[in-house]
Order: sequence, then structure tokens, then C-alpha cells
Amino acid sequence: MLIVNIIKLAKKLNLSTTTVSRALGGYSDVSEQTRSRVIDFADRYNYRPNPHASNLASNKNKAVGFVIPLYGLNNNTLNQISYFKFVAGMSKQINEENILFNMLFAKSAKEEKESYEKLVEINKVQNIIIHNVRIKDPRVEYLNKKKINFVAWGRSKKINYSWVDLDNELSSEMIVDYLISKDHKKIAFINVEEKYNFAFLRKKGFKKALRKNSIPYDPSIYRTTSLEDPSFTKNITMELLEKNPDLDSIICSTEYASVGAIEACVELGINIGKDISLITYDGPVVESLTNPKITAVAHPLEELGKKAIEILMNQHKNTDNISYLAVPHIIERGSVRSLIKSN
Repeated sequence: MLIVNIIKLAKKLNLSTTTVSRALGGYSDVSEQTRSRVIDFADRYNYRPNPHASNLASNKNKAVGFVIPLYGLNNNTLNQISYFKFVAGMSKQINEENILFNMLFAKSAKEEKESYEKLVEINKVQNIIIHNVRIKDPRVEYLNKKKINFVAWGRSKKINYSWVDLDNELSSEMIVDYLISKDHKKIAFINVEEKYNFAFLRKKGFKKALRKNSIPYDPSIYRTTSLEDPSFTKNITMELLEKNPDLDSIICSTEYASVGAIEACVELGINIGKDISLITYDGPVVESLTNPKITAVAHPLEELGKKAIEILMNQHKNTDNISYLAVPHIIERGSVRSLIKSN
């Protein structure tokens, strides 16, 4: 028999709901005999406290808030999968600690701002994870002003909070080093707007790796696109290839950029992996849907989500901000050719 209502459990025990609630909450004013009896009945009838009720009764808000934007970079449904991988990583910790999870969706910047205000002002959520952090991010100022406990997936220009992140700078360095190890020297980079800090860091890593390998940075083969529509990247790629016939490789900062690059190569009759090398950041599109398969740098998103919850729910025990960088790795799928000549 399953009992999901504390009133029914109290009736079964012939106790008040207050006594049952305080026994389950570990309060010292309930005798050990009564506490043991309540816990025994709760286990026998598979009773689990309602997270909403627990939060209200104890006045300790363990709820976690998370907003998923359905616009801009995440306008395409497939691009939202990375968020759900991150959420999957959070779910284990959330379930183990009986945390109430508030996930909201926003279709515009205005709705996103209102969603955070709803979490804080109406739902009274005291623990929030933010993401897609901009170099200057107003959410950071708002949450600090409201004294909300939060962890960021990403970093802004001024870091005065705890965060977890993909190692965007290192991943770009790894990509350049990987291409250079195959004797590539003229490397184009298609990025998204640098108002997003991850894009800024990916460019920073790109330029750092070029300097390290004594290759001058050429701004004419570095491009940005404001929208995650592959048609924009297709046009950029076609222009790059037509104006730079000696181009030997292209880095795409997002998987949707790589879709546009593939379309451009097909239209121009350029064979990826033989005539040109293409490498991108991993995701559900390049993992299973693109043809040809594209070599990519990948990050453990589920691990990132797990770490975010661990840091978020334990911050009250620490006085210092905590950070965590996920280590990237390259997945070879045959879209990068070797230019090393055999003897």
C-alpha cells in the first residue's frame, strides 16, 4: 500500500500531522520511540515527503531553479539537447537530496528575464543555475542583489560567484594543435558573436594556439555569425573558400555552423576530409545526423550538471567561490585529413 499524504499517514499512526512531520524532520521534541514508529510506518507504506510541503514546513528552501531559453542560440530544438544532457547530470543529485526542481522555458529575452523574477519573487527559489553567460551579465547583478545562492554554467567578465564550465579556451587550443599536428597551417575559424563569453574564450584559445605554433592570426579568415541558422554559415563558408583557395581547414564554433559549412562544400564540389578539413564542437547533430560525419571536440555535459548541483547545494559550507572546468577530448570521425607527406 502506498501512502503519499501525510494526513493519511498521521491517521494510520493515530498521531497529529505536526508530530509526524516533526518526527520525520528529526526534531528533538519528538521522543525516539515515536520517531522510530513514524519512520517504520513511513518505510512500510513507501511514504515520501512532498518537497513543496517540506520546504514550507522547515522554512529551508531546497528548491533549484533553471531556465531554458527557446530563442536565439537555442531557437532550433536540436540545439536544446545540450541543456537536457546538463539537466540529466543534475537529476541524480536532485533526486538523492529530494530537491524540488523548477524548470521554466522562455521564448524571448523578455520572458527569460521574467522567468528569473518569477523564480525569485513568486516561487521563492533560493538556489538557481544560470547559463549562456555573457561577458557582462545582468542576471549576476540581479541574483547578487537579491542574495540568491547561484552557480553559473559559464563565466562573465567579472567573476564573483561559483561556476562550472566547458574549458572553451583549452578546447580551441586542442583543436588548433590537432590540426597543426596534421600539418595544417591556414586555418579559418567561424565563431558566434563574442558577446557570449564562451565565444570570446574560444577565440582567445584559437589565437593563443596560433601564437604558440608561430602562425600569424589572419582576421580575414576569422568570421562570426549572429544566428544559429546554417544558411548564414553556408554563405560565410562559400565566401571563405572562394577568396582563399589555399585554405586547408575550417573550425566551426558550433555544430550548426558545421551544417552550413557542409552545405557550402557540397555546393562547391569540395570533398570534406580530402580537399578540406572540417572540425567542430560536438552535439546531437554532428554526432548522428550530418553526412559526412564530422570530427569534433566534446565535453562531458552530464558531469558538468552533476558538479553544478554539488557546488550549489554545498555553498553554504564554504566561504570561497568554487569553480570547475570540464576536460574536453577530440572525437575523430574522418573529416580532418593529414597533410604530412610520406617519404
